[in-house]
Amino acid sequence: MWSRRASLLVAVGAVALATAAPAGAAPAAAEYVAMGSSFAAGPGIPSQQPGTPQVCARSDHNYASLVAGDLGLALADLSCSGATVANVLDTPQADQPPQVEAVGPETRVVTVTIGGNDVNYLGSLGTYSCLTSGGSDCGSVDQDAINRTFGELQGRLENVVHAVHDRAPEAKVVLVEYLTIVPAGDACDGVPLTGDQLTFERSIADRLADFTQAAGSNAGATVVDVAGASAGHDSCSGEPWVEKYDVAPGRTSYHPNEAGMAAVADLVKPEVAATA
Repeated sequence: MWSRRASLLVAVGAVALATAAPAGAAPAAAEYVAMGSSFAAGPGIPSQQPGTPQVCARSDHNYASLVAGDLGLALADLSCSGATVANVLDTPQADQPPQVEAVGPETRVVTVTIGGNDVNYLGSLGTYSCLTSGGSDCGSVDQDAINRTFGELQGRLENVVHAVHDRAPEAKVVLVEYLTIVPAGDACDGVPLTGDQLTFERSIADRLADFTQAAGSNAGATVVDVAGASAGHDSCSGEPWVEKYDVAPGRTSYHPNEAGMAAVADLVKPEVAATA
């Protein structure tokens, strides 16, 4: 079995590399620009896009790639595992410039999945799972810091929408929520979380979805209700759209699988197609 924490470090550990290298050149502007963190990038889903920074783990079967392929759109995919709102707006990551720099006058639609790393969503899930399963060097979860950050999250997300419109005033911005990860009831084998931990993680998921909806409403973006659509497809379900903590080699804990990415693509495609 793949190390229980190793797969999460691929996605979450990328946050520490946000300013580790100077920014490269921004790609040429495309009609469809995809931005976001690992839930947009698709770590662990074969195969990695050619030329992608390894730390970004950007799959050629993430939802943006599937949508662009189906609709025949030119895609600039800047999504990167570990990205925060800062990496979208003004902070280089993995030798690529801030993601919004890919947006230009030619851009007609931008999809964004972001905010989870700002509030340590996947990091806290990994830490709690490591602790509960008897792991070592698990770290700790600062719930107070997470709660404080939520006080700023809606504004950060609104800033993303405004930044896109500053560069492409007519572009449609689509905020794509995170897939549901933890079950509504008890945990299961492969998801080592206590009742209290589950309660806190559900609160992160709920607030993340709520603030994404509010930001979209306030800033003039469309929001795709992925959280609601995936509620019956959590990591403990019979038809999961995300991995468990315990994963096979090459997969990424608590991240979308192929079925999940395909489902998100089906939800996103009508919103993108309306601009084609």
